[in-house]
Amino acid sequence: MLTDKTRPSVPGTQYKGIQDQLNDGVRGLHFNLTKGSTASSVLLCFPDCSVNNGGELADALKIVKSWLDSNKNDVVTIFLEGLSMDASPAYVMNAFTSSGADKYALKGKPATWPTLGDMIDAGTTLVVFSESAAVANANTKGYFIPYDGNVLRLEGPYTYGYEWQCGPWDRSTQSILLIPHYIVQTASYNGKSYNDMPYPFSLGITNGYQLEYHAVTCRSGQSIWVNFMEVDYYDQGDVFTPTLKMNSLPYTGDDDSNFYPVFFDADPDASGY
Repeated sequence: MLTDKTRPSVPGTQYKGIQDQLNDGVRGLHFNLTKGSTASSVLLCFPDCSVNNGGELADALKIVKSWLDSNKNDVVTIFLEGLSMDASPAYVMNAFTSSGADKYALKGKPATWPTLGDMIDAGTTLVVFSESAAVANANTKGYFIPYDGNVLRLEGPYTYGYEWQCGPWDRSTQSILLIPHYIVQTASYNGKSYNDMPYPFSLGITNGYQLEYHAVTCRSGQSIWVNFMEVDYYDQGDVFTPTLKMNSLPYTGDDDSNFYPVFFDADPDASGY
């Protein structure tokens, strides 16, 4: 959910909107679904619509669809969250069709996951996972893939000072590894207390070396690669360098000299030896 650095009284988990996130390289989006004022309305709210109303799901999907129209070689994943949400599953599906986002949706979980190249070639560059089985089952076209049996979401979120964890360890049949990596607190808004509110402090550390440490530690304990790291305020700290490292891609400062012993001089003549 979007917030503003100049309005700390309004909670949110990101400082930038969907368009900017996608342009910056974010490829996984979490949408927290809530029923609107009418039966057909599905809103994105956090922690509820009285505190931060992010607008209609369909409008958010139009942004994603428009971005995919212009970026044919990128794959975006959406996580629909709100296990106990009261929004109508049928209207969640309607938001995808009315926005045109369903045009790009991968239709159901295949027996073997396609490569990114295969998905790009097929034009199925939008993957949608649903935390709610009711939402997943309501889509007869099969482009809502249920969390259950597919997504291994590790323990989280965390309170400040709590050690990052990598459980649960029982993977069963899940093939997608999602690691929550963000800190929460209890906070009051409009006279009401809420748990699991964003903690917008120490982000240079949380979204820095601790992100890499958390990912590498959990990867070493699981037999599948890390697919998604769930972070708040992604533009604070540096979440992209650890991501590039985990994908064996070049990153700023990636140079052979970083791995020389401290006593090694690559050009001894330059030092007058």
